[in-house]
Amino acid sequence: MKLRTLIHVSAFASASLALAGCSTTSGVIVNNSAQKVHYSSVYVVVHGGSSADMDANVQKEFLRHGFAVSAGAEGSAPAATQLIARYADDWRWDLAMYLRSLDVMIYDRQTNTLLAQGSWKNSVFHGFHGSEKVVGGVVDNTLSKIN
Repeated sequence: MKLRTLIHVSAFASASLALAGCSTTSGVIVNNSAQKVHYSSVYVVVHGGSSADMDANVQKEFLRHGFAVSAGAEGSAPAATQLIARYADDWRWDLAMYLRSLDVMIYDRQTNTLLAQGSWKNSVFHGFHGSEKVVGGVVDNTLSKIN
């Protein structure tokens, strides 16, 4: 009887550890001292090259939220733009490329104040999460805190 209990406890512990290892983490840090304003335009700083898909995903998410979106190199934002969005993505290889982490930083263009930063991180025992879905979640969560 004790061996059977030990087997059940071991199986439960293994399953719990596996599930915990496959989880991701995400969060948003907000600058609470920044004034609340309704923003309607954003300039996305693009990376180009091998990050063209991520550039497109970030722009698409802001469009989905009703923003007027422009994009280009750092320092080229149109004067009328209200927000600057920058992102940092980290990719790794394990039989296929997978997204390890994503940070989206949103700045007030006029004051260059960081308004919010949304983050997502894959687990140690990573999953192959679709970048489009991850970007959507991070942008949704971040915008919900500032707009």
